[in-house]
Amino acid sequence: MERERQALLQLKQSFQDPTHKLSSWKGQECCQWKGVGCDESSGHVVKLDLRTSSSYFTNYSDNLQANEVSPSLLELQHLNYLDLSGNNFNSSKIPTFFGSMNNLKYLNLSHSSFGGRIPLHFGNLTSLQVLDLQGLFGVSTHTFKWASNLLSLQYLDMNDVNCGNASDFVKVLTKLPSLSHISLSSCDLDINYFGYDPINFTFSSNLKYLDLSKNTHKRSILNYLQNMTSLEVLDLSSTFYDISSKIPTWLGDFESLVYLNLASNNYDTFEREGGLLYLINNACSLKLLDLSYNSIGQVLDPHNLNWTKCAKYNLEILNLSGNIIRGPLSSWLEQLESLKNLHLYGNLFHGPIPSSFGKFSFLELLDLSLNELNGSIPESLGRLSSLREIDLSNNELTGIIPKTMGRLSLLRKLSLSKNQLNGSLPKSLGNLVSLESLDISTNFLEGVVSEDHFANLTRLKELVINSNNFSCKVSSNWIPPFSLNLIHMGSCKVEGSHGFPKWIQTQKEATELNLSNANIIGTFPNWLHSSISYLDLSMNKISGYLPMNIGYTMPYLVTLNLGNNLLNGSIPYSICELESLDNLDLSRNKFSGKMPHCWKESQIVTVINFSYNKLLGTIPSSMGNLFSLKWLHMNNNNLNGELPSTLMNCFELELIDLGDNNFSGPLPTWIGGDSLLMIKILRLHKNMFSGSIPLNFCKLFALQILDLSGNNLSGEIPHCFGNFSGMTIEEDIPEDYTNATLEVVSPSYDIEWNKAKVSQVMKGRELEYTQILLLLDNMDLSSNKLVGVIPEELCHLSGLRGLNLSHNHLSSNIPNKIGELKSLESLDLSNNKLFGEIPQSMSNLLSLNKLDLAHNNLSGKIPTGSQLQTLDDPDIYFGNDQLCGLPLRKKCLGDDDGRKTSPTSNAHEDEDYKENRFERIWFYFVVTLGYAVGLWGVIGSLIFKRNWRLAFFGFYENIKDWILVTIQVKMGRFKKSIMKWMWIN
Repeated sequence: MERERQALLQLKQSFQDPTHKLSSWKGQECCQWKGVGCDESSGHVVKLDLRTSSSYFTNYSDNLQANEVSPSLLELQHLNYLDLSGNNFNSSKIPTFFGSMNNLKYLNLSHSSFGGRIPLHFGNLTSLQVLDLQGLFGVSTHTFKWASNLLSLQYLDMNDVNCGNASDFVKVLTKLPSLSHISLSSCDLDINYFGYDPINFTFSSNLKYLDLSKNTHKRSILNYLQNMTSLEVLDLSSTFYDISSKIPTWLGDFESLVYLNLASNNYDTFEREGGLLYLINNACSLKLLDLSYNSIGQVLDPHNLNWTKCAKYNLEILNLSGNIIRGPLSSWLEQLESLKNLHLYGNLFHGPIPSSFGKFSFLELLDLSLNELNGSIPESLGRLSSLREIDLSNNELTGIIPKTMGRLSLLRKLSLSKNQLNGSLPKSLGNLVSLESLDISTNFLEGVVSEDHFANLTRLKELVINSNNFSCKVSSNWIPPFSLNLIHMGSCKVEGSHGFPKWIQTQKEATELNLSNANIIGTFPNWLHSSISYLDLSMNKISGYLPMNIGYTMPYLVTLNLGNNLLNGSIPYSICELESLDNLDLSRNKFSGKMPHCWKESQIVTVINFSYNKLLGTIPSSMGNLFSLKWLHMNNNNLNGELPSTLMNCFELELIDLGDNNFSGPLPTWIGGDSLLMIKILRLHKNMFSGSIPLNFCKLFALQILDLSGNNLSGEIPHCFGNFSGMTIEEDIPEDYTNATLEVVSPSYDIEWNKAKVSQVMKGRELEYTQILLLLDNMDLSSNKLVGVIPEELCHLSGLRGLNLSHNHLSSNIPNKIGELKSLESLDLSNNKLFGEIPQSMSNLLSLNKLDLAHNNLSGKIPTGSQLQTLDDPDIYFGNDQLCGLPLRKKCLGDDDGRKTSPTSNAHEDEDYKENRFERIWFYFVVTLGYAVGLWGVIGSLIFKRNWRLAFFGFYENIKDWILVTIQVKMGRFKKSIMKWMWIN
């Protein structure tokens, strides 16, 4: 039909076709054009299939593109099949003229980038059987009236279409008699539209497929589906979040159910004991059961359960991951003989892995990671000949890696990381010819890793063996049979030349390279491939300069860790060209000079660590352009000047460590103003800051470590320091704190805090804290010139573990509420001008194990208490002449009201003093005796042994003569050289 051919040509002209998908649309025979289908008898165009492969991440630049759908389609009056999916219509509205195409039976507009509302004219498509609108994120509908006339509709997919205001969707869809497939995932549906009568609620008896997932509300939809026993697929994942609920028993009556997904809800148990097993045992068609990420705490194993054949041989996929199921791996799992995928990740299973797991002859995936399993890995797992993936990571498994694992010829992924495995790496693993990913990191494995281990691993892409005790020994001319993407071999000591292994230079597809702590000696390699995004060469002996052009030769770097090496010179300016850089660690090297002053707003750096170098000058103001910066380590350099105010632009900063430098001037008032409110750790230790502490610091609610020690600060300690809710146990946070404040205080987990390192003085010693850093609430204002009182408000900081106010000029009483610091482990108030009595409440500090009150003007009796009695070193109270009571020798004469202490108490003190005096006398006697025996043991032997005496004094004379002769010879040569020089001149 010429009219239809012209319509198709007009449609072609309306498209931009960058990949020439419509290149065949030419000539007279339009029925032979790609995507065009004609009726054999009439010759009319009845089918138009212009679909492009699509997904949520479609690259629309390669697809057909148009600003609207050409109305020339109306000329195709006999069209019954139209597929425009996966193309790009640039958010144009769905054409209303689609409603005039009355013969349409199939309409697919999925992932085609339409916008606006679904036209009500769709209601005219009374012949429509399939309607697919999924992936139209910009489309919405406020009503389903347009669907009420689609009595022939069998398939409806509207995933991702906004139906939040369509209150009639249940009323309409339940009346469509032919509907067998409903998919309304992520549509923002309101559960209240289901009504409140679950018993009489039902869809069509033809309905086989129902997906209402990712429509999150406070009530479970499940209760409305009890009568829908014809269902084969039911997906209600992520549909409610409020109070916990029980999984009903009646699901076991769904004999046709093949796929059941109830993941990511808040189910905590089943309506009946052993409900999970009842469900598996009775829903005879069930092949997939997903209950992951709920709150299920226990799966009871009912005795004498009569297992049906369908339960044993039908269920193929069981997912219970992300719950809180406790106890050993149950024996009932052994009954599921047809299992192909078993996911038990992220529970609280303990005990050994049953050797009976080796009976799962069809098993393809086994994930037992992130539990508390112990014991050894059963050798019987080597019989799982169908296994493709096995993940036993993050447990407490011990023993060796069984050699039988080498029999799993189909295995693609093996993860045994973060356990306590020991022994050597079995060479049988080299037989895993299908292996693509090997992760055995963070264990206690040892021995030599050689090329024999990898001889047959031609498909290997990921090699992760770091954090063990391996030695890597391969020949210098070895060419691996694989091409790796990930190489993580940290702590694998390189044997031989101690340079970079030559075989790594052949891995040109590698994007991640970790050779930290590998005994590597040499300069920074110039052969590193530009594709690398993760580079960790820390804790080696790499020396020389960092290449000035590193930002150009390795443009995709996301992580660059060169810490703890011997690199020197300046930090390259080309670092600022790395726009994907996230983590930069150049700490503990010998870098010198000034820092680069070229940082850009386009960079997304979150961590900068330049600590322990020899850097000079000031912090460049351009660092204020790093809006994503979270950690800034500049400690232990020679930096000076004032802090640049541009740092206030780094709103996400959580850690600032500028300690042990020469910064000066007043503390910045912009810290804690309207910026930097996320700071958890602020360390300005040992600089030359002066002036008073700004009151703006009190707005740093999230602070957990504040270290201003070793500066020249003066003035008083702000009373509002008691507002640091980050140093407060959550239950003690005042009720008037806003939700916003609590959100600031809560920890963030988007970066790995267990890798942060900060030095702190706790219990009289300076230590570097890392793993428990966020558990260390500490305030150190020592070694300044602070005056005034110790604010009583500090006693509100119930989470504080360390408080050091020593070496200041504080002059007040110790606050009476000091005992409210119930987490305090270290308290140092020494070398101040404190007066008055020590509060009795201090005896309530049950965690205290380091106390120093020396060199003050304290008076009265030292309080007693169960914990204070363990702190019996008199030096704790030294320099307080008016103190009395144990552990001091000075006895108290009376209390403040003049009453005498009891004779019994004094008698006990006298006895203790006499006992201590006897111990001291005995100690001095033993020391004197030892000195005398040692001294006279040498002198006596010389007196009574004549030959020893002659030898000793002979040796002495020889030494003396040698020294005199050497001096005279040297002086003679020196005089001769002087005379020669004078003669020449």
